[in-house]
Amino acid sequence: MSFPKNRKPWWNKYCTDTNRDQRRAWNVFRRHPTSANQIAFQRAKSVARWARQKSERGYWIKFVSGINSSVTAKDMWDNVRRACGIYPEKRISCLRKNGQEVRNISDMVDVLAGAFASICSASNYTEPFLTHKNRTERIKLRFQTTKRISYNADLTIFELHTALSVLKHISPGPDEVTYSMLQHLSEHSLQNILYMFNRIWKEHVFPDCWKHAFIIPIPKPGKDPQDPLNYRPIALTSCTCKLFERIVNVRLVHILEKNEYISPFQSGFRKSRSTIDNLMSLETDIRVAFLKRNRLVSIFFDIYKAYDRTWRYGIMKNLYDLGFRGKFPISVENFLKQRVRMGNTYSNIF
Repeated sequence: MSFPKNRKPWWNKYCTDTNRDQRRAWNVFRRHPTSANQIAFQRAKSVARWARQKSERGYWIKFVSGINSSVTAKDMWDNVRRACGIYPEKRISCLRKNGQEVRNISDMVDVLAGAFASICSASNYTEPFLTHKNRTERIKLRFQTTKRISYNADLTIFELHTALSVLKHISPGPDEVTYSMLQHLSEHSLQNILYMFNRIWKEHVFPDCWKHAFIIPIPKPGKDPQDPLNYRPIALTSCTCKLFERIVNVRLVHILEKNEYISPFQSGFRKSRSTIDNLMSLETDIRVAFLKRNRLVSIFFDIYKAYDRTWRYGIMKNLYDLGFRGKFPISVENFLKQRVRMGNTYSNIF
């Protein structure tokens, strides 16, 4: 999901249109890399760049011309920051908890953190499932093994380089280490990172900061901003941890695909698959039903808070039933706690 950006004040409809034309030309060239499409893309790119430069230049000329003795220094610098795309951080002014207003920033972050934690609470499960859950979780899953299994082998420098090559630049987690820092490390430093990963892989001792996530609350559009449940929790975890996860996940996906553990009808979280595959399958079934003059019944359902309320023991039980043993499944068990951050204020740990 993407959230609307604060556009620079000089950005206008012509900039939007030319930027859209550039993206369309790029998509055409990417799918059909011919000389004609390349020229069309370069032309659209030049037009978009010219539109932005012209609009920005006109804005600055108008802005500088309007500076006089009646313009305060604060207003002037506010306009300069907006022109550079720097906007003041939007703050939450008030939240409600049990009918009471909460305005203190340190109390508000705890209210939000508590609300997010309550969504994941086992109290949201039905009584029959809770009974099944409590009975099933008495069985301890023993993943230890002395067998040499390929997916438990030491992580390699090739896997580390591959994971680094596909990273996207996103916000750092609690340790403030960014992907850019990791990608610019020397080969010697990467060997040290790999050594650390392999110690974690063997000894199952995770750094404390890897077990925490900063949660940035984003208000849902059109919802009451005073209700703490009307915020989307965006989790920021350690980039170093996510690099480790990416390496492990590649191994997991390879095993699941190789052994056909994933349903052939699943498209989510699979390479070269998307919702288009399911839509095409549905359309084919509809057309066949029309041709054969049959009825087609389709059922669509959305699981409320599916990820938030996932049964973690159930996931580990699935891995156990599929035959996973050793370092791999033990590593999966080591996550997550969370804190909420608003500006420079942090909640308690939940």
